[in-house]
Amino acid sequence: MPLTLRELLAFDVLREARPRILAGDASLDRVVRWVHSSEIYEIGPLLTGGELLLTTGLGLAGTDAGARRHYLREIAQRGVAGVALELGRTFPETPRELVEEARRQELPFIALHAVVPFIRITEHANTLIVDYASRRLRLGDRATRALNETLIAGAGVAGVLATGAEVIGAPLVLVAASGALVAAHGVAGDREAWRAVEHAACETPVTLHGGPWGRLVAGPGSALPGEDLMIALERTAVALALAMLRTGSPPSERDRQVSALLRDLIEGTAEADAAVRAMMAGFQLPPGHVLVGVAAEAVETAAALAVVDRAAHILHTSAIRGRVSRLVLGALAVPPSLTDTVGAAAQALEEALRRLSATQLHVAVGHPVADLTDLGPSLRDARAALGLRRVTPVVTTRALALDLELTRHFDPSHAADLVRRAIRPLVDWDRTHRTDLVTTLETFLLHGCSPTRTAAALHLGRQSFYQRLHRIETLLGHPVTDPTVHTALLLATTAHRLLR
Repeated sequence: MPLTLRELLAFDVLREARPRILAGDASLDRVVRWVHSSEIYEIGPLLTGGELLLTTGLGLAGTDAGARRHYLREIAQRGVAGVALELGRTFPETPRELVEEARRQELPFIALHAVVPFIRITEHANTLIVDYASRRLRLGDRATRALNETLIAGAGVAGVLATGAEVIGAPLVLVAASGALVAAHGVAGDREAWRAVEHAACETPVTLHGGPWGRLVAGPGSALPGEDLMIALERTAVALALAMLRTGSPPSERDRQVSALLRDLIEGTAEADAAVRAMMAGFQLPPGHVLVGVAAEAVETAAALAVVDRAAHILHTSAIRGRVSRLVLGALAVPPSLTDTVGAAAQALEEALRRLSATQLHVAVGHPVADLTDLGPSLRDARAALGLRRVTPVVTTRALALDLELTRHFDPSHAADLVRRAIRPLVDWDRTHRTDLVTTLETFLLHGCSPTRTAAALHLGRQSFYQRLHRIETLLGHPVTDPTVHTALLLATTAHRLLR
């Protein structure tokens, strides 16, 4: 930890000087960057901030009260950690105007009542300060060396997170600017990852292409002091940005054509020749097949593209995909023999994620369309779904239809009114008792009011779930399986999650 003024005053070498704090006792936790001694009256401009200034007051000899106030005011404006005046040589007692000015400036002002050579004080304190700075440099070098080795080995985002977590000694969670959970290391699943974010020790932004991309969060548990933890976390964030920039090969002309077509489709500017453009890029929709839009977070472009390709292979069909901005967008051509086109696409993507061990990716599946010219809305919905909740690595827009509709017309005040009218007792109970009754109710409603499926989704025993359900219905004053309240409860629980 950096040396504070309070810690410095507790050292034996300073205790021998019998220090007495006359002003600024509320600011004793200021960090001391250096300990300096000087008798120069015009010392202020020579200071850079963070110093503890030791003086006998010789430079103030013969000055009046106004000059002494100016001396201390100028020093305070430089951001020094404090001033220590040794009594006996120049001043037998502390000048009152110095104490008054120090209090006005909220500057720690200390009177030393015994003579201790300043060289002893500066030598002891500055040695500790230099040792701390050297240790921080060594930590930074160690973190950089380990992260560089990981990058050279081509381990990608997952490998960089693992290395960073090892250096820091705590879980690491990568969150996109949209608020979506992108990747994590040192946690058992998404729920535990969000818990680490909620109780974060510190976080730092992740910058990509000159702009904010997201944030890297260190969960609790690290033994590193605060500043050391931040240094290691910042080095990891830089390595993560490099890993993301390095993923994938430079795009070919065909890749650029596909990306341009997908960009035009999602922006609604594609012309009627979309099918011709797709054919020129090597994709043709097989007869009778249906297109299902897909959006994936492209933390690692190559991995996201590979997942879409593998899903197409599993379905024995073809796909079109490419990078658009920070996402990988595309579509799977689902064979007509599969009646549930969305479900088939989602299952194929889940299997592809499993086979490729691409646990850091999240994929959203849009609604089916007949041809490329209608693909834009499906892609837009899939893109929007990526910013919503993450129960599983693969989500479908049909499962999140209510979320998407509420998001399109989201009015926080109306949503808050809906929550208050329908489920306020549950919200108040969760806030007071740190429970998850609202989440339990929403999961129950979304799983067709099936206790078995709900308990499995929440990883609860059936008896524990029934206890929660009894509590919910007691607080609400009515059964939640009543068809007349089902819509209101589902709207309210969804609105509550979106408000959070």
